Amino acid sequence: MNKWLRRCLWVGGALGLATVALLTLGPKIYAYIISPDHSFGDKPLPPAPDYNLREHWSAWPDQASPAERRPEGVPLIPQEDRLADAFFLHPTTYGGTDHWLQPMADEDARRATDLGTISRQASAFNGCCRVYAPRYRQANIMGYAQAEVGRIMDVGYQDVRAAFHHFITAIDPDGPIVLGSHSQGTFQMIRLLMEEIDGTPLMDRLVAVYAIGHSLPSALVEQGYQDIELCRSPEQTGCFISWDAHEGDKTPSRWSEEDEEVLWNGRDYSGFPPSQRICVNPISWTTGKQPSVKRDHLGALPTWTGYTEVNTPLPALIAGTVSAYCEQGQFTNWLFVNGDRDVELKDKGIWSLFSRNLHGADYSMFWANIRQNAAYRTQVFLAARKPLKERMPSSENQ
Repeated sequence: MNKWLRRCLWVGGALGLATVALLTLGPKIYAYIISPDHSFGDKPLPPAPDYNLREHWSAWPDQASPAERRPEGVPLIPQEDRLADAFFLHPTTYGGTDHWLQPMADEDARRATDLGTISRQASAFNGCCRVYAPRYRQANIMGYAQAEVGRIMDVGYQDVRAAFHHFITAIDPDGPIVLGSHSQGTFQMIRLLMEEIDGTPLMDRLVAVYAIGHSLPSALVEQGYQDIELCRSPEQTGCFISWDAHEGDKTPSRWSEEDEEVLWNGRDYSGFPPSQRICVNPISWTTGKQPSVKRDHLGALPTWTGYTEVNTPLPALIAGTVSAYCEQGQFTNWLFVNGDRDVELKDKGIWSLFSRNLHGADYSMFWANIRQNAAYRTQVFLAARKPLKERMPSSENQ
């Protein structure tokens, strides 16, 4: 064997070992880098938000709200013409390591919330609803892996509950309510539903819950809620919707297959017994394995390309290119999304080789379908609320 060939084999072997090490140790190294350098409780908590202050709301129904943004060509629905109010809990946008919980004044987190998730997620509800989205002391993403996870998450929940109470007092006391969330926001929404809505008079005002971006067990709805059922059709109301999107032509990674152990169950964060995950298809709004038809896909926001300011429109929607279905595994139940969709709805460059879970696109991939469905469910809800005399046809029309 000549010297050049031996050198190539050594280099190839070294690269192979480095790749294996990166894949094995990479998540641990990354977790170490983004974690605060102290234990939870070693520092005073950041002060609680004051929901009487507009600055402690990312979205409020006014002209400064990032939830009012719309893609090019989507018409504005005046606030007074919207039929319901929406309360939205944003996902993790705090990446600071000075604290385990976001201080309200953290500019990076505020900007990521406003120009990222509220602009691209909560905005889907501005067709049906006046949108409210509180800032809260969200956890650093590594908070989930801490022994003190219950204490960490409880701080954020206290903020969320206080914001919800403020929301309820600010809106029509008899008006319909739509709830939306993503990721860490969904983590908090689950508990809010159990403690403040399910089994209370507020159920009579609940249109639907869009609790997206968490791998949620069906036992959550079956055992955790008294009155809230899984949404199985596009017109059902008072029900629960969730999905966790994934590339349909790629095998889920072993990390993504793990059960969601940290989840509020009504007592603590020890979760529920293993059960099939929840998946509601955001194109057909059903729970089956039948793939949706591409022509029913009403429009997605193109893949993330960075922040644009509140006073600029979102990018034009791309429609008719996405199909999805619920996997229906024994325990897993991914929302699998077709790999042959428009290239503008896929990751580009080197990241496209590794992307599997479409967590960041859970809302944007189905933006127009969510918008249309939230408006439709609200209309169905209000029609069912009308007194019997108003719903019955008059004798002149019989």
